[in-house]
Amino acid sequence: MTWFEQRSADRNDMLITCQVMPFVAVIEQAGIPALRVAFTIAVIVFLLGGYVIFRRRHQFFDRDPSVPNDVPVVRHNRLEEILFVWGGLTLVLISILYRVWTE
Repeated sequence: MTWFEQRSADRNDMLITCQVMPFVAVIEQAGIPALRVAFTIAVIVFLLGGYVIFRRRHQFFDRDPSVPNDVPVVRHNRLEEILFVWGGLTLVLISILYRVWTE
C-alpha cells in the first residue's frame, strides 16, 4: 500500500468514526428508558419466580420415594444449590438495574 492510499484510508476511517459516534450517542440516549423498563420487569419476574419456588420448596425439595439414597443432607444440598444460584443471579440483576437507573 502506498503512502497516498494509506493516507486516504486513514481519512475515510476518521470520516466514518466522526459520523458513527453521534449516531451511537443518539441510540444510547433513546435506549435508556427502554432498558430501565426491561430490567425492572426482569427483576420483578425473577423475584416472583424466587417467591414461587420458595413457597413450593417442599414439593420440589422434600423426600422423593422413587429416588434411592434420598437422605436429608442431599435434599439440603439441592436446596442450597438452587438458592445460591438464584441469589447470585438476583444480585447481578439488581446491580444492572441500579446502574441503569443511576445513569
